Amino acid sequence: MIFDLHNDFPTVYNYSDYEHYLSANEQAEITAAIWTDELSDACSFVDSTVKKLISLKCAVAIENIGFTAKNDLFETFDFSNLLYCSLTWNGDNAFAGGALGEGRLTPLGRRAITRIEKSGCYVDVAHLNRKSFYDVLDVADRIVCSHTGFNDNARSLTANQINELVSRNKVIGLCAVSSFSGAKSKEDFIAVIDRFVSKYGDDSLAIGTDYNGSADIPNDLCDYDKLFCVIDGLRDMGYSNESLDKIFYRNAKTLTRRV
Repeated sequence: MIFDLHNDFPTVYNYSDYEHYLSANEQAEITAAIWTDELSDACSFVDSTVKKLISLKCAVAIENIGFTAKNDLFETFDFSNLLYCSLTWNGDNAFAGGALGEGRLTPLGRRAITRIEKSGCYVDVAHLNRKSFYDVLDVADRIVCSHTGFNDNARSLTANQINELVSRNKVIGLCAVSSFSGAKSKEDFIAVIDRFVSKYGDDSLAIGTDYNGSADIPNDLCDYDKLFCVIDGLRDMGYSNESLDKIFYRNAKTLTRRV
């Protein structure tokens, strides 16, 4: 099995297609990430979509809770059914600074983190800029980085950021997006995973594909069947079944048991 920390299929599929998509990918436990930036009425969509996805026994996340800043909606918003949520997308908002912005974690953002953590939900730091990332690390405990890379890109983590998360035993989801991971092929992705494990070990690494959220994914990495080929490639390099289980399933799955 593969546990995927981040798949944007609710953004591109209709309600009627959710069950079909999940059943067509039964070899993966998929975290359905609702990307709110594209929604005209995020509140209504999130409310109805979360209920639908939970009925399908799917882990659910929200990418950018910026819409809850209006009238302090986050104070009453139900985060308890979510695996994680991010404060921002790539831009700044009332809570924090996004990857392409200059903002910092705000007092409103600190209040939101308190609500999120009390509900049992995790704070996703994947889309924060460097300054907000460290601000969040100073005040939050329930942290995950759902889908990222580690190359020279604003959406990727620096070596110091990875060390900070690994030292806190936080989970980092490596995505298949070429511009973030640096991988242009299956073989490249295998090498990226191996480079991460060589530097930081396998206790924090997970997979957050960003499927359906980016077109910048190599053709030989674009679905779960192809990810199993990545597992086979790592096994051929000498990775044990225990290590592969941690990277592709157990590290991320541990989060669901803490919600």
